[in-house]
Amino acid sequence: MNNMEFKSIFNKVNFAERYRVLCDTYQDFDNRLRGTHNSIYKSVLGKLTQQNKYYSNGNFYQIISTIDRYEFRLNLVLKDGFVEALLYILIDNNPIIPQGRFDFLSEDLNIPFERKRFNLPIYGTEKELENILKEILLIQEDLKREILRNKKTT
Repeated sequence: MNNMEFKSIFNKVNFAERYRVLCDTYQDFDNRLRGTHNSIYKSVLGKLTQQNKYYSNGNFYQIISTIDRYEFRLNLVLKDGFVEALLYILIDNNPIIPQGRFDFLSEDLNIPFERKRFNLPIYGTEKELENILKEILLIQEDLKREILRNKKTT
């Protein structure tokens, strides 16, 4: 797939607007949950998906799903009240572009997005973290569904 195809897919799932709303809704910097709370992260992610694995060397959780030749990786860095979501897609073990942090993906595809204003959602409670992660997982599932729907057979 080329960037034009990905841009179409990202627009179809309304990626930029959904992520903007998520960051706008959850932005209470002063009341964020500071520190690292792995027991909370593990509990919340366990409610949402059984596919997560924690990598202590990088301090992130990873959710991988493989369908046919496609591997979808969602990395979640959870610390100090911030959710940093990173998306990686591989076809036949080869990474494809765009990839990386959610707030950079729109920019990489030339989709209008105010990255400096809406970069990372912020949580102050376990419930807020759960709501943020639910939406990130929904966005990722919608992208995955559309990418698989639009894949070319080779």
